[in-house]
Amino acid sequence: MKTNTAQAFTLIELLISISIIAILTNLALPSFEGFLERRKIEANQQRLIQVLQLSRVSAATKNIRVTICASDSGTNCSSDWSEGFIAFTDIDGNRVFNGNDELLYQYHNNDSKVIISWRAFGHKKSLQWLPTGITNHQNGSFELCYDDKEKLARALFITKAGRVRFSKDTNADQLHENSTGGKITC
Repeated sequence: MKTNTAQAFTLIELLISISIIAILTNLALPSFEGFLERRKIEANQQRLIQVLQLSRVSAATKNIRVTICASDSGTNCSSDWSEGFIAFTDIDGNRVFNGNDELLYQYHNNDSKVIISWRAFGHKKSLQWLPTGITNHQNGSFELCYDDKEKLARALFITKAGRVRFSKDTNADQLHENSTGGKITC
């Protein structure tokens, strides 16, 4: 003859289980947060590379100048790359989206912790591609930061010939270097 015995957790076993889950969750959350922050910077870096490549190819295939500039409105150039940016055909080459210019790409940044800056030779606030696929006598770098955390700072370097390369941590200090070998400042 079989006896039915009920199996259940005691209150103490349940409290211990919940405590263990809470401790493991608290240990995992900071590393998960760091993972999300890295992914946000990488996503913005990839988006910027795509716009640079799209603009360069458009300039060459359409045989026209293409300008990329910071834009908070999606229609006018501004000075804050962190707000967003646009790429457009620049028929008159004046680096202003107007007249018969065609909007190729528009990006609006919704994350206020992502900071993007453009530093260029000649101090131009925009980047322009010529129909030959090279820049309009410009070289410079885009620097991307997240919430002033130096370990997350990244850069993209653009040569006059149009080559784009990523920043690296060359001295193993967990900080990426800028084009002069110093750390990227946010």
